[in-house]
Amino acid sequence: MTKEQHAYRKNVAAVIMDVEGRVLLGRKKEDSRYYHFPQGGVGRKESFEEALWREIFEETGLHRAQLRILARLAGLSYKYRRKNKKRLKWEGQEQTYYLIEYTGEPEVHFAPSSTEFSVFEWVHYSQLTPEIFVPFKREVTEDVLRTFFPVGIKDLQAHIASLDTEMRYCFLADSSMSDFTPNDRALFLGDKADAKNQMLDLQMRITQAQLTLAELAPNLRILVLLHALPVQNEKRRVNALRRLASQFDTILTRVPRYVGNQEQGDGTLLPDLTRMVPAEGETLILADSPYTSSRFVSATESIASFEKLMLQDGMCVFKFFLHITPEQWDKSGAEGTYEDYTRAAQEQLAASAEAFPWYVVPSDKKWYRDYVIASIMAQSLENLVQEYEKPDSPGV
Repeated sequence: MTKEQHAYRKNVAAVIMDVEGRVLLGRKKEDSRYYHFPQGGVGRKESFEEALWREIFEETGLHRAQLRILARLAGLSYKYRRKNKKRLKWEGQEQTYYLIEYTGEPEVHFAPSSTEFSVFEWVHYSQLTPEIFVPFKREVTEDVLRTFFPVGIKDLQAHIASLDTEMRYCFLADSSMSDFTPNDRALFLGDKADAKNQMLDLQMRITQAQLTLAELAPNLRILVLLHALPVQNEKRRVNALRRLASQFDTILTRVPRYVGNQEQGDGTLLPDLTRMVPAEGETLILADSPYTSSRFVSATESIASFEKLMLQDGMCVFKFFLHITPEQWDKSGAEGTYEDYTRAAQEQLAASAEAFPWYVVPSDKKWYRDYVIASIMAQSLENLVQEYEKPDSPGV
């Protein structure tokens, strides 16, 4: 849907599910025909997650300590009905949906909101259909249910695990850096030693997916980029590059020697752009690219256009931004404040996320950073295998 960003109100919605697979729904009145998810607008000085916890508490009485975010689905929008008074200020709402696990006691005592819900019900996810929600939100609801609870799903936990990895850290063109926590470790509750064992499994999944893709789509080209700020801090990129490269098949993967940011005297980015093109059947992993150039911001239009050409050419591009904490920023010795850092990251990522999204990876702990990147690559490559295994796939 094409829309002016300022004309749509930012909104968060909660799909709260218990251990039995039941989803919490509310109705305005006892005799109301349609159900709703807890939701509400994002305040001017709020992050999306701050608004989420506030709205859930206000509408249900549930506390943040009873809940855990599993996945996030952003960029969904709908228009207000003509009679809605909010149309005087906004055309509609742009929603970010969160799939949330309820971790509290089995017996739940809700605190109905005087302005939102008077009745709450737990409905099993298999019984959720778009028709039980209000018509003007139905298209959005279809996207939410299709993403979180696809029809015919056999292993819900495995499906949620894949959403957890890919969607929690996915940065789209309309995302905000305030939604990403640099010291988040929610995906993996173990420690460094546990993660080391998991990395062995991820390595097997990645290399097996590469070998399968080599048979199904021998001309497929895959590019993996690692980016960090400040650009002068190359150690983080090089460290991540080495760890990530060790997860891939050595024959099918090329990792050029890291040469740092090689600015060209003629002021063009063409040499850097051409370095980003893998050969047919190759996976190319880079930590130095136009994204680390000091001219990145002024050249975003050129880089975005180049990415669109890569997309049209059928190339697969995976971009990882290594997010750091204020403490790490201070240790980097870079000029400016942490707010300057997040502002620069917001500008860079938003300007280059149209063709291929970014993944904002928490880098407070190196082992967790490596686990997240490897998890995303394993799931993404396995998804590609499934696409090429379809009978109507162009690679078959």
